[in-house]
Amino acid sequence: LMAETEKVASEIMQGAPLSIQATKQSAVKGMEMPLQEALLQRQPKVLEMYGSEDLIEGPRAFAEKRKPEWKGK
Repeated sequence: LMAETEKVASEIMQGAPLSIQATKQSAVKGMEMPLQEALLQRQPKVLEMYGSEDLIEGPRAFAEKRKPEWKGK
């Protein structure tokens, strides 16, 4: 189980830092409210992510078939 956990964690850590932070923030805050309400929330990290350079870098890297160069901003 530990080996699989480490594998999944490693895969997650390959993602954009702001995306990982936004996902975690949304999950933690969402636990405090009903599902329908949680789905409508926009957490601060989500808003930060949508205004980031990484939002452009991800699709660009995919289209260019290369590994993304995340900046975390």
